[in-house]
Amino acid sequence: MSKIYFAGPMFSQAELAFNEAAADYLESLGHQVFLPQRSGFQMTELLKTMTPEEVSQLIFSTDYENIRKNDLFLLVLDGRVPDEGACVALGLAYASGKPCYGLKTGARCEFTTGNNPMIDGSLRKIFRSTEELRELPL
Repeated sequence: MSKIYFAGPMFSQAELAFNEAAADYLESLGHQVFLPQRSGFQMTELLKTMTPEEVSQLIFSTDYENIRKNDLFLLVLDGRVPDEGACVALGLAYASGKPCYGLKTGARCEFTTGNNPMIDGSLRKIFRSTEELRELPL
């Protein structure tokens, strides 16, 4: 099974719950998932004991290391716009030669021009539901 780096927003209870449920689903299929909110660090907790500069460097280096260690990259595209940190992670994954995929379960952007071409150009496929993730390569 694949080792997946799961990138998405993690600034609300709803986002955290969605990420966790999607990661759990992927794991039920046999994949290993690096979910930053679970396997890495949460910025709000780190800021209690570290400076913002220290937090930024720790999060960046941990995430970049794990992007390189995983087989593929999955980006949550839901919301008004994709999370900017997750987009940077997408660029790092793409530049590292990782196969990159998107997950867009909402229809909010379907009535506009869609995703930024830099995002779409980096993705091999955009899945429209969590259940479709079963099509990810093993």
